[in-house]
Amino acid sequence: MPVNNNPAGLRARFGAGGVYVFVMTPFKTSRNRRGQYEPDLEGMESNARYFAGIEGPKTLVICGGSGEFHSLTAREVIDLATAAVSGAESRCQIVAGVGGTTRNAVSMSERAQGAGCDGVLVMPHPPEVKRGEKVLYERHRAISGAIDIGLIPFRAGAQLLSPQLVTRLEKMSNVVAIKEESNAVDWVRTGVRLTGGQLPIITGGGENMVPYYYLAGSVGFTTGMANISLAQSMELHRVALARDWDKAMEWRDYFEPLTQMRGELGNAMLKGGLEMLGLAGGPIRQTGATLDAAGRRKVRKLMKETGLL
Repeated sequence: MPVNNNPAGLRARFGAGGVYVFVMTPFKTSRNRRGQYEPDLEGMESNARYFAGIEGPKTLVICGGSGEFHSLTAREVIDLATAAVSGAESRCQIVAGVGGTTRNAVSMSERAQGAGCDGVLVMPHPPEVKRGEKVLYERHRAISGAIDIGLIPFRAGAQLLSPQLVTRLEKMSNVVAIKEESNAVDWVRTGVRLTGGQLPIITGGGENMVPYYYLAGSVGFTTGMANISLAQSMELHRVALARDWDKAMEWRDYFEPLTQMRGELGNAMLKGGLEMLGLAGGPIRQTGATLDAAGRRKVRKLMKETGLL
């Protein structure tokens, strides 16, 4: 597919603003014959149904970084994305993480489109990153040419997209946003300036960083915490987008103890929190980590104090 100099149509339909829930991948508690925890597809469908039922601007990112992308096979990613599409029932957008070699990322993107996803998040692939930005451009161009749904490049510490590459990506027909997660707050403003405000910037860093990123021009943010706080995370988005900085800072402060506890307990905190909400969680696949009894007590206490339970 040649580069399209007028990508505004798909970008407008996609509507990149809002809360991007990096959905925890639920796993069954028993291991298969290979000694691995199996993805809980029914749990993913049920979780997606729950998230989709909460009013507000949101996108569910299936098998992103917090969704344990690197522990999953390509087939498992697509199966999980299919389950999420079924659960969401078109009530919110679904984006699937894709990655590996360009050939693999293209295949996954085509299968994600076939599963009904609204877009793909292109995870960095270190061997191709090392080969330079010409290869990165061709990687994204190949994916863009294979699908008609949204495409989100990933700017991270291990893949710092240059200004020149960002302006080239902005012209691709289905690049609907840039995911910025290099912890460079001021780069958001740079990205807005480089693309004349035509390419939405979606930021990482969680809820604690939202006021600063939105001041610089972000219109959405990615979050693992929203697995247990989606309604509150969307309210933070609303007030920050409205540039009500006093309210935004109040919400930022609300999330601080939750963020601190996640730093202490890791993603097992979020999986345990999902289970306390009656949703599917399970272990971390690579480590088998779950909350112990003391951890569950701490998480339950904080969730009650913050009104999440």
